[in-house]
Amino acid sequence: MINALLNAMSVDMGISRFHNESDTSFAYRLCYSALGQWCLYTARNSSGDRVGTSKHNQTIVLNNLLEKYIELFPDIEGRFIDTNSQHSNIAVAIRRVYEETGYLLTDINNYNRLANFGRSIPFGDASLFFGLSENAYSVAGLGVFTQPTAYEVSAKDFLIRDNLTCKEYFHSRFDPLAFYDKDIEIEQLEFFNPLSKNSPSQSWGKNMETEYSVARKIEPRVFYRAIKSEDSMQFADEPVEAQSDSFISYEYRRLYFALKVHYGNPLNGTVIKLDEQYSRIQVQGQLPNREYYFMLLISWPERNAFDKVSYIIRNSNLSEAISMLSNIGIEFKGRHTHA
Repeated sequence: MINALLNAMSVDMGISRFHNESDTSFAYRLCYSALGQWCLYTARNSSGDRVGTSKHNQTIVLNNLLEKYIELFPDIEGRFIDTNSQHSNIAVAIRRVYEETGYLLTDINNYNRLANFGRSIPFGDASLFFGLSENAYSVAGLGVFTQPTAYEVSAKDFLIRDNLTCKEYFHSRFDPLAFYDKDIEIEQLEFFNPLSKNSPSQSWGKNMETEYSVARKIEPRVFYRAIKSEDSMQFADEPVEAQSDSFISYEYRRLYFALKVHYGNPLNGTVIKLDEQYSRIQVQGQLPNREYYFMLLISWPERNAFDKVSYIIRNSNLSEAISMLSNIGIEFKGRHTHA
């Protein structure tokens, strides 16, 4: 019965197993995508004049569904737990991805309804569709893929990104005219080291190792862009709001990536080919939310539902993913290396 259910889910969503994929990994990917599909289906509900469903109801439905999946496939339970945060809930996380990427529209009563406007992003012969298509479709991660539509947007339009290259972005953020002397106790600061081989979150120290950097003060939490000359140090305020699950959160990571590119030490990304249909794509650090949410719509977080650095992706989606990540300063080596 369990194998029959997995086969049915696989056929319904067009998700196949990759070479040597374990039963647990395959069941996890199917259940992860199925939770997304149910989240979207609940938003198609209608009762009288009201279309959609409450956010609370969506969370309840997905939590109950996950409980049933775990009863059937006990080995996947750990895949839906965020080991870095006890407060994370996969049902809420999935719902928020759809709200922030335009799959769901929230009304004044906090009801979500499906945004079926026919919008899509071209991916070769298919398109990432924002909604639930009436035509045949397949699923990748949380994204719905179907035949091309008349209402097409580019990935860059979806990301709401400027047209600056990584280097142009760096120069726009480190224009000397924007910097000034600041009365600040330097010993209270930590500096980002773009020369470090560690991940960005582990690349902070008490000394400013390069001419350009980012400085932070832990208490109160304040960030500055910093320029150092032989006898002085100047700063520019770098507003960092309380980070959340919004589409535009964690933008400061883009600044770290640009600094690393400037110093010839870009963040590394790797692609490992798993078979003719799938690859693993990994990045050395966590992404800004725009790019992270896009990855969730075109791939599966690999180790668990909250994995932010390693993804299983169809080869047909690989080119767009690499283009997007390269644009913010991630350098890919060893592309299509076999596992």
